[in-house]
Amino acid sequence: MSSGLDFGWRNAGRSGRVGHQGNRQVVCMSPEVVIVGAGAAGVGAGLALQARGIPFVILEAANRIGGRAYTDKTSLPYAWDHGCHWFHCADVNPLVPWADRLGTDYDRRADIGGVMIWQNGGWLDDAQVAAADRAIDEGFDQIYAMGRSGTDMPLSRILPANGPWAGLLRNIARLMSSGDPEAVSAVGYATYEDTQVNWPVRSGLGDLIARMAIGLPVRLSTAATGIDYRPGGVVVRTEAGDIEARAAIVTASTNVLATGGIAFGPGPALEVVDLVRDVPLGSYEKIAVALRRLPVEPGERAFCWIEPGQGMGLNFQFGSGGEPMMIAHVGGQEALDMGRAGREEMITLAVERLVQAFGSGVRGEIIGAEVTGWQANPFVRGAYSYTKPGLSARRMQMIAAEAGAVIFAGEAFSPNWYATAHGAYQSGVDAAGRV
Repeated sequence: MSSGLDFGWRNAGRSGRVGHQGNRQVVCMSPEVVIVGAGAAGVGAGLALQARGIPFVILEAANRIGGRAYTDKTSLPYAWDHGCHWFHCADVNPLVPWADRLGTDYDRRADIGGVMIWQNGGWLDDAQVAAADRAIDEGFDQIYAMGRSGTDMPLSRILPANGPWAGLLRNIARLMSSGDPEAVSAVGYATYEDTQVNWPVRSGLGDLIARMAIGLPVRLSTAATGIDYRPGGVVVRTEAGDIEARAAIVTASTNVLATGGIAFGPGPALEVVDLVRDVPLGSYEKIAVALRRLPVEPGERAFCWIEPGQGMGLNFQFGSGGEPMMIAHVGGQEALDMGRAGREEMITLAVERLVQAFGSGVRGEIIGAEVTGWQANPFVRGAYSYTKPGLSARRMQMIAAEAGAVIFAGEAFSPNWYATAHGAYQSGVDAAGRV
């Protein structure tokens, strides 16, 4: 794949030249559309434009395709997803047909997803785990009921502050929203339309997005640094030169937009950027531990919650493809703090929790460990989006905002599937339909 601005529109029926405006190179062989970002939203937009025969290019600042969908096949003996991993709302998920078409391996068993719980020095029996499951269902039912009533408040005012399951509920709320319960709007949370059908992608959701992008004109390591309006369209600025197009589809994360990762010239796109500041990405990191063999047979259970009583509890996911891995998931402020503490402290914590629950013998079974770094990633700067208490309308306002030749997409711009890969993908498809 070319590393320059030879975009390779072999079938676009266009000729062009390279000129200059001032000291900046101008790429005059312009596509009709420039897509900023090659994550699920950008790939979705590209596939939709390709189907319509509209010439386009996808600019990706990173050196890989996928954005927050990334299947790591090199850091450990087994592949693992740094970001999204599940087909959520799998019965209506638009990525599932792509998975079937491309031969992606996923687990569609209805009963996958159970949990085993180690709490305060011992394993809970089946009756206790069932009680925890009921508490989780009741807690999130209350969030949805309150949110859909229109009474906006932080999740922390709805979830129990005390009791045997308070820590578990707070942990799940952080993982589901990537924010602390005090920071997340109940009304905003309840806009997610959950069918409660969830299938883990054994071969990697990041791998699927990358394979969906095969054949698309993607230019890696090419950051869009600015976008200006011009008569008849936009100018997208990169360090390699400027690209003129009829429209730009911008799929950058809200944290990238809010912190000036792309400089927008005067025009209505600036109004959207103002709105996204109230729809931030929270924090979410993973700590993957690869073992020779698992310390326990998980059966149909996907998760293991380890709560020591003192210190941070951790929620581990078993390797969903049968590989002996245990992957700790950390969300909210805890994830932010852990990321700042660094890789070694993250791995140390995960190993300590495994030793507490399974005994010291687990240390000898470890053959590798690695962590994510989403908060520190300059092309993402967080996990996924949530809305703040009292500002839940912001998401719908920014989705509805009209920015002319600049069209925004991404998980944050999904009205009912935010925080998911399929929501991002569908928002990209929808954005392409507006070109």
